[in-house]
Amino acid sequence: MAERTISEILEALARIETNVKTIAENGADHEARIRELEQKSGRRMEALTLAILSAIAVGVTGYLIGKLF
Repeated sequence: MAERTISEILEALARIETNVKTIAENGADHEARIRELEQKSGRRMEALTLAILSAIAVGVTGYLIGKLF
């Protein structure tokens, strides 16, 4: 009886260990995805800022060239 209980406990521990490993792997994957999403919005903002600054620089340059000629 005791041997059977011990073997059941060991089987349950093996299943728990497998589940914990799976959860840890999935957690790392989710963490990487969240970091990627957080960085994506930052890159979009940088691109938008660059586009706005470029447009302003081109506008000012065009205005100054127009005044010269």
